[in-house]
Amino acid sequence: MRRHGVLALAMLAVLASCGTDEGGPRVIRLGHIGYPDSPYDLGARKFKELLEARFPGRVEVRIFGSAQLGEDKEMLEGLRLGTLEMHVPSSVLHSVEPLFGLFDLPFLIEDRGQVERIAEGPLREKLREALVDDDLVLLGLWENGFRMITNNVRPVTRPEDLRGIRLRTPKDPERMKMFAAFGASPTSMSFGEVFSALKQGVIDGQENPLSQIVPGRFYEVQRYLSLSKHVYSPAYPVMSRAYFEALDEDLRLAILETAAEVGRFHRALGEREDERFRKLLEERMEVAEIDQAAFAAAAEPLYREFEEKFGAEIVETVRSYRHSSAASAP
Repeated sequence: MRRHGVLALAMLAVLASCGTDEGGPRVIRLGHIGYPDSPYDLGARKFKELLEARFPGRVEVRIFGSAQLGEDKEMLEGLRLGTLEMHVPSSVLHSVEPLFGLFDLPFLIEDRGQVERIAEGPLREKLREALVDDDLVLLGLWENGFRMITNNVRPVTRPEDLRGIRLRTPKDPERMKMFAAFGASPTSMSFGEVFSALKQGVIDGQENPLSQIVPGRFYEVQRYLSLSKHVYSPAYPVMSRAYFEALDEDLRLAILETAAEVGRFHRALGEREDERFRKLLEERMEVAEIDQAAFAAAAEPLYREFEEKFGAEIVETVRSYRHSSAASAP
């Protein structure tokens, strides 16, 4: 294990020994990898604000951002060990439960209205049930955002423009398959390592939402931005199932309701912030649109593979939540 991972697990162990709430408020330690003012950070702070307001003096949410407790893998392990109560991963959750690879299907999600219908409907419960055997409770769907491609080699408007580009992806096999299908040379890397790897030329590019590109200051080490929106990445607030089920019923309900409210807050914020971040990046990078039809054609084998595993019905359900489909429904 890397030194960073050892230190993270050591810190989680220390937290476990000092995180008791006997005689005081119930402490919920919430860890995430996001930079300050990233969606992870803003969502965690909103969750803390809303939940503590509902239970003054009874609940305290302690936030550990910027991968203070390690990367997603260490924090997910912390949930299982009982050294952490709550974590907000994104794409890495696909490695825990492959069904979450649904959100890696390119161009399946058109807009945040479609995400809202997923987050508030029966599909959310299907995703929640999928994590039961992993001893995790999915509290809701928060936002990471629509992902875009940046690089230092050339403008990317068609899949062939990615040929040979060393592109960082999350530790997510589905994302790596996607970019291999597009012609890139994908490499998996922890989020906290990306800036220095770009600066040193270890990798040529990366893909993330604008709301991570700007707080991460990737524009300082990247020249080209492609407004690809190739996938929408939710963030997934999760808790240990054993911890969640041991809570009083009123607190369990409040946590679920608060997580849902944060999801709505996130999506409204993301809509506004995407426009602001785009204008900011247009002043600092060369920005291009993509040929979405060409990318979608290159990604077609990924749909066939996913549907062989989980059936076409779930993909069609997600498509039915698009604005045009929802508007035409009886």
